[in-house]
Amino acid sequence: MDLTIRISGAQGEGVETTGRTLASVFARMGYHVFGYRQYGSIIKGNPTMFYQIRVSDRKIYSHGQWRRVDVLIALNETALAAYRGMARYIISEKEVPLSEIATKHGNRIMRNVASLGALAALLGLNPKHIADQIRKEFGERGEKIAEANIAVLEDAYNFASSKFAPVAEVERLGDPRVLMSGAEALALGSVMSGMKFYAAYPMTPASPILHWLAEWGPKFGVAVVQPEDEIAAINMAIGASYAGVRAATGTSGGGFDLMHEAFGLAAMLETPVVVFLAQRGGPSTGLPTETEQSDLLMALSPSHGEYPHAVIAPRWIEEGLYAPAKAFNIAEKYQVPVIVLIDLYFTESLATVEFDPHRFKIERGELLQSPLVWEEYKRYKITESGVSPRTIPGVPGGMHIATSDEHDERGDVITDRHLPEVRRAMHDKRMRKLAKIAEEMEPPLIKSDGDIYAVGWGSTSMPLLDYSAERGIGLALFRDLYPMRLDSWAERLNSAKEVVVVEVNYRGQFADYLSSKGVKVTRRVLKWWGEPFSVDELREWI
Repeated sequence: MDLTIRISGAQGEGVETTGRTLASVFARMGYHVFGYRQYGSIIKGNPTMFYQIRVSDRKIYSHGQWRRVDVLIALNETALAAYRGMARYIISEKEVPLSEIATKHGNRIMRNVASLGALAALLGLNPKHIADQIRKEFGERGEKIAEANIAVLEDAYNFASSKFAPVAEVERLGDPRVLMSGAEALALGSVMSGMKFYAAYPMTPASPILHWLAEWGPKFGVAVVQPEDEIAAINMAIGASYAGVRAATGTSGGGFDLMHEAFGLAAMLETPVVVFLAQRGGPSTGLPTETEQSDLLMALSPSHGEYPHAVIAPRWIEEGLYAPAKAFNIAEKYQVPVIVLIDLYFTESLATVEFDPHRFKIERGELLQSPLVWEEYKRYKITESGVSPRTIPGVPGGMHIATSDEHDERGDVITDRHLPEVRRAMHDKRMRKLAKIAEEMEPPLIKSDGDIYAVGWGSTSMPLLDYSAERGIGLALFRDLYPMRLDSWAERLNSAKEVVVVEVNYRGQFADYLSSKGVKVTRRVLKWWGEPFSVDELREWI
């Protein structure tokens, strides 16, 4: 079974609630689920907002298709007019009196629940599964509201059962599966990776990370702060890390613009920090609630000057659970800032995942917490690896100067004197870390062989994986972007007949990046109008 359902209506009509409820129902029944929502940057309005839920009995990675869905649930006339031509089956006021049924039980707003009752009848799904989820969501305090919604659900189910012949028999497939968004995966993964401090100013599409941590972080010993702006957020995270705890911040492109100077500060202080950079359409405010992959070049070279850092872009939502662990480990082992590069499609989509708590490994590197001999301790000691012994405030003998100016091995500022030999040695020390970091960066996931390879990075990997499963095309999917280590994968791509780079930006930033490394790129497949790729588009364009 592979079923796609699009729920559409105005913001404020319960589209998101309906979508998440439905996704949760199927996940609890043991199905693989993927959910994606398209919405505007206003609280109410946008009459054709939609939540697209894909359900399958096999592993899936994306929302599937744009141009064809199995079922359309239209909660208003505009949504019906916009999408009716793409659906095999339709549930709207024309088929089932959703508003009348909802009003009969207390409130017209419950017509979204009525639509779920009609959907259950159409799919041969026992409405009990939906009722159980409604009770779970409202809890004991909302018992009366839950029962009113369940009455609507059952009434609509009975009406639709007398009108529809079921087109399927959807039954429990297996044990419940864990369902989470990309943002929830990143937040939980950060907690499991030992993060103890998170500071962020709200900015879509990074805000859901903050929302989850604000609710759950303190229960796991994580201090969560919303400061006055993004500049304060990253400086707080750097300060917390300097004090000895794993710390991170999160933002989108416009917020990261404000963080650049402090990002460079972390590099000069050699203080680890992780930044979740969630991309959306730009420039400026751009498309605040739509996706894009146009911040790659900024992530590769943020701030001014030269310094070592790393960029990791998780490829599918389950990988978002474990990517923070790698980011924090690299940040601490090499005392550098690390960017986890994601986008709206990643953070706000839902997927069923396999969660393995044993996969989290914490590596803190050269962190000295025992008493030191102050006369011998050099915080920025020149070493072969470029990594110096790090300590935290309060460790006896660990006193040193931490400054944004260039400095010597003890941290003493040299900018009041002309000491080119010190600058040369310190800068070379820092930059030597890149070679060591590169050794830890994994090659792309290569799937299948053939004359044609489709290349993707970050979230574009999700529709590419589904497309490849259907067509058997070769794939090269990148997570670890910078520093990039060239090995046999580059030879494999360079020997292919065609290498097609697929990404959500206008110029093909990753294609340019690969080309600069000597990797063959023969064609670019690009989108830049706020949507992720779909499988049906990839069929046509690749």
